[in-house]
Amino acid sequence: MMIDVIGAIRQWAADKRLPDAALARWLGLDDESRRALLTMAKELRLRTAQMATVLDLIEEIGLRESATAAAILAREPVTAVIAGGGSTPDRASAMIEALRAIRFPELTRAREHLEARIRALSLPRSVRVRLPRELSSDELTLELRAHTAVEMEAALNALGRVSGDLQEIVRLLGKGDEI
Repeated sequence: MMIDVIGAIRQWAADKRLPDAALARWLGLDDESRRALLTMAKELRLRTAQMATVLDLIEEIGLRESATAAAILAREPVTAVIAGGGSTPDRASAMIEALRAIRFPELTRAREHLEARIRALSLPRSVRVRLPRELSSDELTLELRAHTAVEMEAALNALGRVSGDLQEIVRLLGKGDEI
């Protein structure tokens, strides 16, 4: 039966044009992990880059925690996303985010802290505050939406009311590990 799994992995990799190095890492896993990854890849219809990311994250988590890929994929945050509702692409992205949260717990806590601070600002829907992706920079993005001059004034007033808080969030972003 192992030959069937290896053949199926090779076929998936050929169909998706998975780089040889990534395929070799996948095939180098234990049988249970190879199967678990294949099942997940098919169920979520992963794209090539997503599979490469999954392999990287699982390898890093496995090294840090001495865990197999199958054990990592069997964890509740990952299984909940895979089995959850929503579109397949959304579930695939959410599964990768769940793996990132496992791989980078401090970064996840920092993001949650900053997101809580942003929610506490109670800004109107016309004002959106976005953190950098994966907190990879210290750039905070503000987005204003207004259809009328009155809406624009309300959005600007809301920003004025919280400008000190926003400046503190930018300072926290710049400090990285100190969040």
